[in-house]
Parts: sequence; C-alpha cells; structure tokens
Amino acid sequence: MRTNENTIKKLDSIAKSYDPISPEKDFDYWLLQFDFEVLSKYLIGRKVIELGCGRGILTEKLVNVCQELLVVDGSEINIKYVRKKLENYSNIKFYHSLWEDFEYNNKDISDVVFFSGLEHIDKDTGLKVLNKIKNWLAPNGKLHIVVPNAYSLHRRIAYYMGIIKDVHEFSERDRLLGHKKVYDKEILFNELRSSGYKILHWEGIFLKPFPNSMMMNLDEKIIRGLYEVGKELPDYCAHIYVCAVVENNR
Repeated sequence: MRTNENTIKKLDSIAKSYDPISPEKDFDYWLLQFDFEVLSKYLIGRKVIELGCGRGILTEKLVNVCQELLVVDGSEINIKYVRKKLENYSNIKFYHSLWEDFEYNNKDISDVVFFSGLEHIDKDTGLKVLNKIKNWLAPNGKLHIVVPNAYSLHRRIAYYMGIIKDVHEFSERDRLLGHKKVYDKEILFNELRSSGYKILHWEGIFLKPFPNSMMMNLDEKIIRGLYEVGKELPDYCAHIYVCAVVENNR
C-alpha cells in the first residue's frame, strides 16, 4: 500500500508542473493534437477507456466523439481538474486509480486509449496492465497506444552532438516527467506480441528536430508542415502510434 501511496504522490507532483493545455505552456499541446488526428482514423468510439487524462486535452476530444468514456488516472489533481472542465458531459465517468489496480469486469470496451502511458511504468507493471486490458476489450475491440520514440530525429541529433550516449538514455525531460522506459518500435512491438496482441497498424507522429523548449516559438504553419513530413519518415518521428487487437479475440 505504501508503494502505491508513494506512486500517487509522485503522479500528483508531476500533475502540478506538467500543463500542456496551450502551445504557450508546453509544446506537447501540439503533439496531443496530432496524436488525436491519427487516433480518430481508427477509433471505434462506442465504449472507451482512457488510461491517463493529464489536463484533459485528449479527454475533451474523446468525450465529443465517444458514446461512453471511462477515464482512469492515478493523480487526483488531474481527475479533479478534468472533471470540472467537462462537468457538463453526461457520457463520462472518472476513476481515481493506478492503472495496474483498476478493476473492470465487463468485456464490452470498444477501445482502450493508452497514450503516453507505458513509458511511465516499469516493464513488469506494463505487462500487467496490457494483460488486464485484454479482459476489457470486446470482440474486435482495439488497443491504441502512443509512446515517445527513442529514434526520433531530435534524439538522433542529440546523440551525434554528444548530449546523450545512446538514444535510449533518459533525457532531462524524461526524468522530469517520471519516465521509466524509453521505447523504440521494436521494443513496443515485442511487448505487445508477447502479451497476446496482433498489431493492425502503426505510424510515426510528428517530425520533431529539436527539444520541446526549442520548438515553442515556431509558426503554426511550420509545425503543421513537420507533422505532414513526418508521415513520410515514420521511423524518425517523435511519437509511435500502434493500433492492436487481442489475438483470436473475435
């Protein structure tokens, strides 16, 4: 129990400092916009679980396109903020819980949206969560995952500049946000397949040449251009998106 209490305290501490609610506050605002653009092409949207809501940027988009939305977040600060923000919506429920502790006993979920989450938990916990998700998804239900990409352009540049010794090394921002792992496509695919998932589709999201702090003042047209170019260079993109289903869950 004490371990869980410490984890929740850390999550609340991160929630107090991480606020991508506008492009002026954090460049992740743009990444969240593009993450949703990709997700919207593959989302079923009937009954959806979102694992981790942050400041609710993605949550607000989901609640407008989903019939029913269940939000699970370990930070009470995030839950209170997003619940207040979306108080006029009747198709959303919030659960204050660590993902690995969340219990859901119906196999009727059309989509699980797990964006920028797996990197925040260690491998064993991640595998536990992935196995739990299999018990929630309806036949043909989809798991949608986004993780930061170790081989993104800005990490590759940092490596050649000598800032990091390996692209899988934790950056200052990784440590600030409490990341436990640095993923690449092969690592993510292996974890999903070993957990019993079949990968339907993957793509890279956004070609980011520099760290967030250096991207903040770029014109929106340049940002949109980098997003479009990223479609041609998926292995160099900042984020990896995967849409997967449970093997033989039909």
